[in-house]
Amino acid sequence: MGHPLGVAIAFSFVVILLVVITWMLRLPKPAPPEVVKAIYSVEAVRRILVPIIEGVYSERAVELACRLGERQNAHIILLHVIEVPYTVPLDAPLPELEKKGKKALETASFIALQHGFKPEVHLIRHRSASEGILSLAKQSAVDQIVMGIGLKKTSYGEGIGRTVREVLRRANCEVIISKIPVGG
Repeated sequence: MGHPLGVAIAFSFVVILLVVITWMLRLPKPAPPEVVKAIYSVEAVRRILVPIIEGVYSERAVELACRLGERQNAHIILLHVIEVPYTVPLDAPLPELEKKGKKALETASFIALQHGFKPEVHLIRHRSASEGILSLAKQSAVDQIVMGIGLKKTSYGEGIGRTVREVLRRANCEVIISKIPVGG
């Protein structure tokens, strides 16, 4: 017979080994159907549209869209809508607005490239930003629209702008609004 200390160590080793094997082979508790549905719906997002304007709101929205689309390697679509007034022909030259739009899209593209995405970039003209966004969303069959906002001061308090309201109301896909806190 062996030494009592050796027997105790061998017995402890067997017990620990059995505990580890039992822990490894245990089946996890099945996820509730609601959780499975939520996980599947997030993983099903393949095409994300991010409307771009100048400023930190849009930059944060691109960052958020990239992080949301990272796991499933989603396709990122960046859009800047030049709102052409009704008093001007739709194809009228608007060099200052085009320059601002291109600059905003370059910054947004840079952010997407830093996350390993090669974004699809659109600079379009439309009478209404919301119509332009909804039109491209439908045309590109996007699964999600991510918009960055700052709350606007109105006579009755703070509120979202008409573009965001229209997109929220009429989009045929999920819409995520990223609001940056005051001073953020």
